[in-house]
Amino acid sequence: MNSRARFARAIDSQFRHLGREATYIPATQAAMTIRVIARRPEQLFELGEGRVHGEDAELEFRVSEVPQPHRGDEIQLEGRVYRLEAEPRLDLHQLVWIAPALPVERE
Repeated sequence: MNSRARFARAIDSQFRHLGREATYIPATQAAMTIRVIARRPEQLFELGEGRVHGEDAELEFRVSEVPQPHRGDEIQLEGRVYRLEAEPRLDLHQLVWIAPALPVERE
């Protein structure tokens, strides 16, 4: 088994255990069920003499489930909808998409 196949098996296991079921809603195709790992990396911003703490959602999902995601696509996760705010980027092994996302307020 080559190293890419080993990494793929490890990623599949990680998503099976840590991922949550979500619905990927692309702008031009039918919605599909995928597994997502949601992260909220903390950031500190300097603002004058103070600091502001910020958390933006970062969603990770497998390339094997979503081959070509795009900015503006949406993911429904646990009753909340998130819009991909930038073009997703690939991880080091090119097996996982990492996408910054913001919640969408529906009326």
